[in-house]
Amino acid sequence: MNVNYYEITDPVYRTTWKKRNQPGYVLVEPTQYWKIPIREQGWKPTPCCLTTRFKVMDNEFRNMEIHKDDIWLGSFPKSGTTWSQEMVWLICNNLDYEQARKNKLIMRFPFVEINSIANVPSDFFKLAREMPSPRFIKTHLPVSLLPDQIWTVKPKIVYVYRKPKSVIVSYYHHCVTLANYNGTLEEFTRSFMRDLQVYTPYHNHVIEYHKIDHLDNVLLLNYEDMKTDLVEVIRRVCVFFNKSYTDEQITELCNHLSFESMKNNPSVNAQEMVDMVLAQTNRLQEKDNMNRQFIRKGQIDGWKTDLSPELAEEIDDWTRSNVKTATYQKLFL
Repeated sequence: MNVNYYEITDPVYRTTWKKRNQPGYVLVEPTQYWKIPIREQGWKPTPCCLTTRFKVMDNEFRNMEIHKDDIWLGSFPKSGTTWSQEMVWLICNNLDYEQARKNKLIMRFPFVEINSIANVPSDFFKLAREMPSPRFIKTHLPVSLLPDQIWTVKPKIVYVYRKPKSVIVSYYHHCVTLANYNGTLEEFTRSFMRDLQVYTPYHNHVIEYHKIDHLDNVLLLNYEDMKTDLVEVIRRVCVFFNKSYTDEQITELCNHLSFESMKNNPSVNAQEMVDMVLAQTNRLQEKDNMNRQFIRKGQIDGWKTDLSPELAEEIDDWTRSNVKTATYQKLFL
């Protein structure tokens, strides 16, 4: 893979990463990106924070064979990914609820690069490559690190994004639950704002996917829109995939995708994985803690119970200082 790896020199990270149970991070910068159809003159991708495990599969992933009928779903972590995956899979599979309940979402819609960021028992990159067509593939990687063939084969790409304060809080609880992160929400937030959590920088992640929105094979979805008017979002997804369903069928799909339904659906909520991690880290006493649930609150403004007003305002100021264009600022504020 034609990438540069940079050691992280941030003094706070270097003195605290072991104490906080964080894996070794590295900044990954692609050196060849001219195939990416971003029209902005002089655009250059920003290095992405990943774990050092990414080096093991970087070249193989960059050269991954892409199929025309692939369906890729991208997002920054904790942006409504699982919700969108279930919606897309069902819309594309004729609302086959029986198969959706029988087969876990992680097998129907594998997280393609998870082996490069975490120690998991299965090879999900191999699973994704060998799936029968059409393949459904999830990724959190930024535009600049997607496989090269994405830009020539042009499979369907759906990208979902969410406001930063909700992302930060949800990501923090996710890292505490599944990675045994040992730090405060404020510490996590400040490292997030310094682009030192996996997949950051966050603003660039969202903006760069918006910069390929002119492509016919790309659809952008917003988590807050899904919470406000799920029917309208479902209709947009149906048009994108050339699918047509009755009002009654869409109502049934909305019910299946409701927060309570998703939370109580073992094929999507990954609670078995959470319980396994809690057992491995001697934290089973936390099993009933709402914050240790894979699907936690599912609210637009749930961050208000976690973030102090001062820290929330600091996050907004961080966005204003990093995103100068009004067109893009409205994605985050």
